[in-house]
Amino acid sequence: MSLLLLATGLTLLGSPQTLHQGPQDSNFNETLVSGDWFSAALASNRPRLLQEGADAQLFIHSIQVTPRALQLHLHRKVNGTCVPVMTVANKTKRKFQYLMEYGGQKRIFLEEVDPKSYVIFCTHHKEHGKETVVVTLFSRTPKVTQDTLLIFKNYCKSHGIHKTNIINVTKADHCLHARQ
Repeated sequence: MSLLLLATGLTLLGSPQTLHQGPQDSNFNETLVSGDWFSAALASNRPRLLQEGADAQLFIHSIQVTPRALQLHLHRKVNGTCVPVMTVANKTKRKFQYLMEYGGQKRIFLEEVDPKSYVIFCTHHKEHGKETVVVTLFSRTPKVTQDTLLIFKNYCKSHGIHKTNIINVTKADHCLHARQ
């Protein structure tokens, strides 16, 4: 019986949800994340998602947090043209976790936050028995500090993403001209 409990405990420890604790302040008000943001860095356990034009190459414009959902207003480059994209992730019963139906079911975790400076989201998507993890860093300004990039890199490292699978997108064309 104790072996069964140990196995169950180890299984739970290995699940994606246990890696995600959310902001250090468990009483953090998620609506503070609402507002304008800029894409700063991107990481994934699947390097092909980091290539220019890949599905993960979406550039944030703004985030709106409501009591029931997380709305992401993004831009994506399609054949050189900036195309607006709006996605909605519904709040789950678990704090700082959202569920999105976009290209399959994705779990989005609000991780580290300084609402005046940066936010880190981690997304998990299972498909064909493989789990894809994408971590995004958004900044309130087009430029991001080295300290914030270090926080992001350390977060990625602690979640098993190698430093070669992290890219800085602050110099990419974010479709800023399309943000009006």
